[in-house]
Amino acid sequence: MTSSLSASLARAGGARKTDFAANARKGWGETPPDWIVQLAEECDRASASEVARRLDYSVAVISGVVLGTYKGDLRRVEGKVRGAYMGAVVDCPVLDEIERDRCIAEQGFKHLGSSAVRAKLYRACRSGCPHSHVRKEPGDGQAV
Repeated sequence: MTSSLSASLARAGGARKTDFAANARKGWGETPPDWIVQLAEECDRASASEVARRLDYSVAVISGVVLGTYKGDLRRVEGKVRGAYMGAVVDCPVLDEIERDRCIAEQGFKHLGSSAVRAKLYRACRSGCPHSHVRKEPGDGQAV
């Protein structure tokens, strides 16, 4: 297809839709991990933009993960996918059972002193919770 024809199709709303399931097989082989399959299916069902918004990532990150080229923290992305789309839950020491993606989101919130629960969450995520991915800075005993 010529570039002018591609540009015309895109302007006319006739651009080809990305096949995320095919991209997953391309990037991960014929049997991608179950969470990659789920991620690709969600992108094909809805849109990459909608999935990116739900997981709090950019479309570029979602595409990179599906293609197997993303160089960031795949474990974190996997946790968000499993929580948001696959029903994965964790036992939070403050909130009891919560979705895995919410657990990951809570770890990123700053301590603003807005409520007693927020303060407890902040401390729990930084004091040895087995589900936390928060890294501790050397020497100060506090996490970042």
